[in-house]
Amino acid sequence: MKKISFSFLFLLLMSMPSWANDGVYYTSGNQLVPMQETDVSVRKEVLTITLLDSSVALVDVYYEFFNPNATAKTVLMGFEADPPSGDYPQFSWGGGHPFIGGFTVEVNGRTLSFRNGICLLGSRKLDTITLGDKYQLDESGYIFEKATDRYPEVAFVYYFDATFQPGLNRVHHTYTFRPANSNASSFSVDYKLTPAARWANGQIDDFTLVVRAHHTAKHFVIADSIFPIPQFTLTEGTGKHRHTATCFWQQPGHEFSLRNGSYTLHVRHFKPCRELSIVSADNCLAFQDFYADHIDLPFGFAYDRSSCLGLWYQASMLPRDEAFRRRIARNLPYAHRGRVFKSPELQKYFESLWWYMPDPDYVDDPSDFTECDREYIKWGKGE
Repeated sequence: MKKISFSFLFLLLMSMPSWANDGVYYTSGNQLVPMQETDVSVRKEVLTITLLDSSVALVDVYYEFFNPNATAKTVLMGFEADPPSGDYPQFSWGGGHPFIGGFTVEVNGRTLSFRNGICLLGSRKLDTITLGDKYQLDESGYIFEKATDRYPEVAFVYYFDATFQPGLNRVHHTYTFRPANSNASSFSVDYKLTPAARWANGQIDDFTLVVRAHHTAKHFVIADSIFPIPQFTLTEGTGKHRHTATCFWQQPGHEFSLRNGSYTLHVRHFKPCRELSIVSADNCLAFQDFYADHIDLPFGFAYDRSSCLGLWYQASMLPRDEAFRRRIARNLPYAHRGRVFKSPELQKYFESLWWYMPDPDYVDDPSDFTECDREYIKWGKGE
């Protein structure tokens, strides 16, 4: 049994992963779900996903569950986390998921202990397995069933007993996880919404999504097919948002530029039919909006200061004047933070990049520059 305080969440920031040729999927966030049939329903959910310059996303979820019974009811609840793939084996670690940290859950203000396991997917009940005679690991770290030589669908599971009092019950849930990455995006924060249908009402009566950029600027996209008639509102900080026809892998989507702030979406009677992905815009937009017709991709058109992905690729793009490219590169970290440039040439160029949001009050302060920022500056100086 484990018990972790909420403050421990912020001590679990992991170092940046090295880039693979095709990418690495670490895991997805997920709803808290019942591991048994239940008549408890979800009245409200506020899902807050915080994007950082580090290699983890912070997840904070507030739920209100309704117990229609006249007496208290204990429900076995759980959180399923997909195993990693790509350059990492599924299961070469003991205990919980290797890329999830700071898992906490409170029910009506009381912190609960939880257990870890590996479960079979596709069942409405908790079905944990252990390695032994029936299930074994192959040489690549994947679980297979020895008798059939088949690879079952499995996940890491965090599970606990939650006692719901009659009427409304409040649940607070937090954890960190590492987003996926690939040659097409610096980060992809994936979160499973559809498991919410396992609750008695088959939906979330009142759902709020908050996407935060904490002490950073982020340029990202969200497919518009996830939410019905989405209305995103800037609730703090500096940001801009637009709907574009092809920004999300040839699908309509929402593009955001957000600095030290939050965008919020509110939906009633939400029946999720797709999963959420918050994807960095660095090359996702490029392949769709530019390469279909021409290759004149503006240098720095998308910039994420937690990844050096774009540097080697975009360095060969326009403008072809290498001296000006280098000048842009060493000023990108400052533009990302809102610097207003004295050079008319530079100011005009950055104003041509959609994500740029000038801040007349910004004072240069390299103390929070990331490794990526410094590499752009170094490359821009010809070092």
